[in-house]
Amino acid sequence: MNPPDIDIDIHSIAPADFKKYELVDVREDEEIREWPAQAEHLCMPCSGFPFNKDVLNKDKPYLIFCAQGGRSHHVAEFLQTEGYNA
Repeated sequence: MNPPDIDIDIHSIAPADFKKYELVDVREDEEIREWPAQAEHLCMPCSGFPFNKDVLNKDKPYLIFCAQGGRSHHVAEFLQTEGYNA
């Protein structure tokens, strides 16, 4: 079962609302080098989960993203089961 708000279209978020979230890029390093993100974000490659989750704060809201949505969905789902606001 998926929470209804785990998958969102980032284009539906008003630019001012992005400030409510900390952005987390779960693409791998080579993808980030080839296609850099246009906004300030944390780089946390999906291959490092769950071991790198401890740098996140459970009290902050996160917007997890990747290239096509599959990895970010899985990471967000995992983080939600761990009590994070993703």
